[in-house]
Amino acid sequence: MEYIKEIDNVKKAVDILENCSEFTALIPEVRSNIVMAVKGADTVEQVVGIPGRITIVNGRPKSVMEPDFMSSSHMARLVISIMEHDPTIRSALNMKYDLKILEICKKLGLKISSYNRENEPEDVKEIEGSTIPWGVETAIDKIGTIPDIIYHLGAWGKEPMICLVGPNAVEVAEMAVCIAKLYDKLENIMGEPSTQEIELTDKCHDVIFSSCRGLWKAYKSDVTCIFCAIAEGNPHIEEKVLYNDKINMVLMNIFPYSRGHLEVVPVKHYTDINEIGSEEIKKLFCLVQRTISLVKEVIKPDGINIGLNLGKSAGASIEHIHIHIVPRFEFESGFMETTANTRIIDEDINVTYAKFIEKIDILRDNHEV
Repeated sequence: MEYIKEIDNVKKAVDILENCSEFTALIPEVRSNIVMAVKGADTVEQVVGIPGRITIVNGRPKSVMEPDFMSSSHMARLVISIMEHDPTIRSALNMKYDLKILEICKKLGLKISSYNRENEPEDVKEIEGSTIPWGVETAIDKIGTIPDIIYHLGAWGKEPMICLVGPNAVEVAEMAVCIAKLYDKLENIMGEPSTQEIELTDKCHDVIFSSCRGLWKAYKSDVTCIFCAIAEGNPHIEEKVLYNDKINMVLMNIFPYSRGHLEVVPVKHYTDINEIGSEEIKKLFCLVQRTISLVKEVIKPDGINIGLNLGKSAGASIEHIHIHIVPRFEFESGFMETTANTRIIDEDINVTYAKFIEKIDILRDNHEV
């Protein structure tokens, strides 16, 4: 069957949404729809969506019908309009309007823009189905690029709406799940915002936490120091060591913030960076350089965070000095899951480990950085 990939992608996206009870709170009065256009689509008939939309049944999201090609849909017109600017952005999902949702999206680094339906020109109003394309153009012109989020505040008889866009339906659904889980937490700790502007207050930081850090308490309960145990070859400790020259080690973080998260660790137990001599510091940070080269070669991230936390109050879950090398991506999920208590690392850690091993020579001290 032609275009079966797009239909299957939307089916998978619907499964993701239906299995997230928190997404129920994001479904608007007019209900949600998630769509995906075929490559090169230029009409709504070439867009797969959910006839009858996604509604709420017994308190959970539920699609009314199987995915099919649409003959008319606001989301289909939105995607077609965006594809005129970037043909790789082929999917969209609508959610209810709430300032807290916009706050979450901004905190996650999504690009946000909007249009005001009250400013819609009369000649646009007269043409059926032209409001969405006009709104998309207005939102793009407003920030000079394609937003990840487009919203409007409604009009007479029109419900305010937030639309999330992305390259395919599965990625859009996964992002929506992250937003929904954060929204569920935020609803419990924040009151209604008092302004019509998007403002990130200190309260928003209450939901920014690393849920996987709590696992370390149980994980390291039988050893004094997890890194010392790894250096000593303790067979009862799960580890993914990439390199060990008896002075410093490079390990994969088995509770990663993102795909390919590595740590550079001195073999000797130091708790303060000032305890390390100048020659040892030089070797440690030369290995950091080579580790960054390895990450760039294997993971090809859009950016990298390099982190050194000293003391529990600074975020150190292990006192033994270690330097985090965290790949970052323009459209990522790994870092977001640490805020939403849902981790979606897009590659099995053993697969990533095997890829690192293939390029392990980059970590050796005779490798130029």
